[in-house]
Amino acid sequence: MGSMISTETLFWAPLGMDLILLATTYSCCRFAGLEWYLNTMNKHSSDPPKKSDDDATNSIKDGSNPIHSVWDLAMVAYSAYGCLLPWAAYICYVDSSHRTSCAWAMTTLMFMKMASKNAWDWTDGQQKSKIISILVFYLPTYGGYAVYNTFLK
Repeated sequence: MGSMISTETLFWAPLGMDLILLATTYSCCRFAGLEWYLNTMNKHSSDPPKKSDDDATNSIKDGSNPIHSVWDLAMVAYSAYGCLLPWAAYICYVDSSHRTSCAWAMTTLMFMKMASKNAWDWTDGQQKSKIISILVFYLPTYGGYAVYNTFLK
């Protein structure tokens, strides 16, 4: 009797999810911009809105505000991820020998997300759900695929 799921599902399920998330979040950040991002963060924050939040929203309309430099830098990094992840998915589709190293890279990325400064600050329900999805979905799938193909196959 064969296994219920293929080990390849451990690789393609999270990668497919990451590609879908990338397509939706990147397009929102790129086309709606900084104001949309800040409004979304304020909307989903567990803290009540403060006057400083309104001041920040108003100040981003001024193109000379330093926050635009930070946003541009973040978008350069996100644009690189937006190019490299689909390219990596294509390479892994064409040549299966790259899948294990890609799974190790994505597992490392998930650990880095968990090591970020506010990752374990669970006063925000959204942050808690991100960490739980990493623990119960991304690490078992990417990590499981990487460990299986590196040490057990």
